[in-house]
Amino acid sequence: MASEDDRSEWNFGRLLAWHLLRGTRPGGTTDRPGRRWSAKALADGVGVNDRTVRYWLKNEHLPPEIETVERLLFGSDERYAEWRLELRNAHFESWRAKGNEDEPPARPSAETAISVSNIPIRTPKHFLGRDESLAAIDAAMSRGQGNGAIVALHGLRGVGKTTLAAAYAERHRRDWRAAWWIRAQTDSTMRADLVALATRFGWVAKDETEETTLTVVMERLRHEGDDILLVYDNVPDAEALRPYLPRGGGARALVTSNAHAWRGVAETIEISTWPKEIGADFLIARTGRHKERGDAEALTEAFGGLPLVHEHAAAYCERLDVPFAEYRKRFDAAPVRLLDDARHAPAEYHGGQTVLKTFTLAIEQAAKLCPAAQSLILGAALLAPEPIPLFFFSEAREIFGEPLASAMQDDGLDEIVATLRAFGLIERLTIEDQRDPTIRTDAIRLHRLVRRVAATRAEGQARPQALCTLLEAMARVYPKNVLADPKTWPRARMLDALALALVGDDGASPVCDAHAADLLDALASFRHGPLAAYSRAQPLYERALAIRKKYSGADHPDTAKSLEKLAGLLSARSEFASARPLYERALAICETALGPKHPDVARSLNNLAECLSAHGDLAGARLLFERTLAICETAFGCEDPFTATSLNNLAGVRSAQGDHVGARPLYERALAIFETALGPEHPATATALDNLAGAYSALGDHVGARTLFERALAIREHVLGLDHPETATSLNNLAWLLSALGDLMKARPLYERAVAIFETALGPEHPATATGLDNLAGLLAARGDHVGAQPLYERALAIRAKALGPEHSAVAKSLNNLAWLLSAQGDHAGARPLYERALAICNKVLGPEHPDTAASFGNLAVLLRELGDVTESERLFLEAIAIGEKALGSSHSLTQRYRSHYARLLYETGRFNEAITASS
Repeated sequence: MASEDDRSEWNFGRLLAWHLLRGTRPGGTTDRPGRRWSAKALADGVGVNDRTVRYWLKNEHLPPEIETVERLLFGSDERYAEWRLELRNAHFESWRAKGNEDEPPARPSAETAISVSNIPIRTPKHFLGRDESLAAIDAAMSRGQGNGAIVALHGLRGVGKTTLAAAYAERHRRDWRAAWWIRAQTDSTMRADLVALATRFGWVAKDETEETTLTVVMERLRHEGDDILLVYDNVPDAEALRPYLPRGGGARALVTSNAHAWRGVAETIEISTWPKEIGADFLIARTGRHKERGDAEALTEAFGGLPLVHEHAAAYCERLDVPFAEYRKRFDAAPVRLLDDARHAPAEYHGGQTVLKTFTLAIEQAAKLCPAAQSLILGAALLAPEPIPLFFFSEAREIFGEPLASAMQDDGLDEIVATLRAFGLIERLTIEDQRDPTIRTDAIRLHRLVRRVAATRAEGQARPQALCTLLEAMARVYPKNVLADPKTWPRARMLDALALALVGDDGASPVCDAHAADLLDALASFRHGPLAAYSRAQPLYERALAIRKKYSGADHPDTAKSLEKLAGLLSARSEFASARPLYERALAICETALGPKHPDVARSLNNLAECLSAHGDLAGARLLFERTLAICETAFGCEDPFTATSLNNLAGVRSAQGDHVGARPLYERALAIFETALGPEHPATATALDNLAGAYSALGDHVGARTLFERALAIREHVLGLDHPETATSLNNLAWLLSALGDLMKARPLYERAVAIFETALGPEHPATATGLDNLAGLLAARGDHVGAQPLYERALAIRAKALGPEHSAVAKSLNNLAWLLSAQGDHAGARPLYERALAICNKVLGPEHPDTAASFGNLAVLLRELGDVTESERLFLEAIAIGEKALGSSHSLTQRYRSHYARLLYETGRFNEAITASS
């Protein structure tokens, strides 16, 4: 019988029993026994039952492979290389001696069985979500076969690059003669580990000098490295690694680094954070909390998918036996305390550093190389967790002070960003505009955990000052004319979330009031104009107004501007009664502080006039518009957009008064100015086109009007979007014209789309919604669907009466429409009081000489004719004809229609000669 020292003749069962008895385990040594194995413990580790293991110990029913047993006993420790080969030989000989019919395992050899490895990290039991990355490494290594492939894994700190490299080396340990781990964070550790490789293979004597050994190892790797994998872990950058890479040959190198710039040295693979599904899978597998999936996904989103933090959280929850929801509560309340708890730090990660220490050291190291890097990352950390456009820093450079201001000169900002990227602290990315992907902006993004850690370095008295600086910088770079200038909207979209967080979207007081009002106004204007989100704009305008009253005074011109902005929003919501006193107050402030002919006075006059016009006071509005135009032409010149706005508004009030002939040249002049000054695709140009088209249509030129309406719609769809209220207005206008031309089939879907947009964007009780409903009802009525039209007319009337007041001209229009429908259905008695009420409103609000008043006279006259009240009907027809001739002219279609109805009345009462005269 062979002695214990000579086990070459032992069979597999006996040799396995010897290892179980002495307690062979990974991490031990050949001369230090461990705790003995039980058959059941081995069976559990291998994944079989203990009866199977007892058969093996008797050298019976041998396993077809023993790699699983090897991993359990020896791990990947090269100190067990001879024992591993010994066990394989015993297994091979025992298998062959049993005369098994199955193919025996290949005879092991020292060349294939012993893989030298010093990989210091064990692949975690729950290694998830990296199949694509492993496949990418495989593909990259294959592309470099025979040419010494070099593959660099890069990404944020804590994303799992080191673990991934160790997992790749373990999975492919059979493919290499050696898998050698090199600690590459410093020159000294790289040199030491390369020397150790040379010593392990016997390429040099153990007492050889370091320089000579390095020369030899590089040469040997170049000529004999075809089946050697070198893992360079935590390399600072490509330049630091170059001297320690084999110069040619077939050795492969796998590099892990926080730095991204490797394209001149290695093929790069970026390692991303975990999606929430993978993060939740890990937390559940690691802790066994299968019923807490929702909370696990919420946690992984809070962690930003960073694997390092998941391991920390899993260890915490497991040790203290707390659910994920409780961990999330504690994390939100005190993230720094949790992230700095060494008891839950992964032992395999950089010497068991805590998450907080990991990122804190990286920030400190970056600051040593570039002092401005710390200033930039601290500022970025106090912003919302969104991509930050780099122009935010560069355009407000002097506001940030030193050392950042000077460091950002020329290409200094790129250098600062490169330093932070080299330490895995930020990502650099390109943002595409949501509406126009051709607009691309360079930006940076902090991982939310980096942001939390960095923000802790700006606590105490420094934090308010830092926030004040950021707010001042944001007020500088956020676009000013965002209410109406589409060119500013892409920038506003990029900055909006960052800016809103700075002023406190929860209504909290800004930390720096001097610039907060400007930024609040800009944010509100973006919601007021481009987004048409009126309910979200109002509290921002109100906060800006309160700040200006407090810091500038109630009678300051800046306070007047805030009053006007808020009033403009109220007008957009058709709350004219609330808007008017704000406009009047603003005008009074400007006239007193600036004088009656100042440009700001013109703005205030224009705004108040628009409110009066919308409220039905056309005469008062016209006087203010005329005064506004005179100031604008003097102050801004005849070709300025503000002058064009004044022309457009004056034309609008003249059209509303029935003077379409006088309005047309004003509209045409305004359109020409807008097209030249702002461009053919500007929303103001679209408004001018719409208004001019209305004048064309009123004057009978429907063909010319259609072209203008269609062009206005195209502009708004392109610039404002398909769901903007102004787009709905264009749809409504074009549908109205198509209806007038008799094309009801094409008009109906436009009306329906407009109503849907108004209801969604402005609400079901907005006057614009009433306009859409009113027009859609008119189309249904024209197609004979009186039953479908009536509830729409009634709803439009209710909306207008509630929003505008019972004596508004728009209410008169709804009354006229509903009365006409009732009359068409034979309900003349129900129609009469509606017509009479409409006429009373028009007489009072618009005046006795307005075309709409004439229409109300005519409508009631027709009804009275049907009811047989000839005398009153004749009087009303004569009133309508007189107003029509004066306001619109004898040849206008409406005037001719009144004459036709009057002639019919005369004919029906036997006054034939008078009827002929009236119709001529």
